[in-house]
Amino acid sequence: MAIFHFPQYEHELFCWYFKRLNAFLAQCEYYVGKWEILGIVDEGVNSKTRILLQFWDFHGLTVDDAWSLLEWVAWDSFEFEKAYCVYRYSFPDPCAFYARSYYAPL
Repeated sequence: MAIFHFPQYEHELFCWYFKRLNAFLAQCEYYVGKWEILGIVDEGVNSKTRILLQFWDFHGLTVDDAWSLLEWVAWDSFEFEKAYCVYRYSFPDPCAFYARSYYAPL
């Protein structure tokens, strides 16, 4: 059982949840061990993240392996968001844009 409840928002990526949790724990006046953080994460993640952790047998891993898995999931979700945002907000080539523009000389 976790020492406190720290929920992940429903549409929040795991990287931002993990970052918020680490920022919160950095402000705590007492030491929180890895195994306690694993319990907090296990009880606080949303349903999508819970399915991923169950798929990778989160409960069957050692403390260090489970911690490595959480760090990897956080990094992977960050890389996914970065790639998605670059794709989503990518701009066309300026030369091709102005060639089709109404302002391009004929």
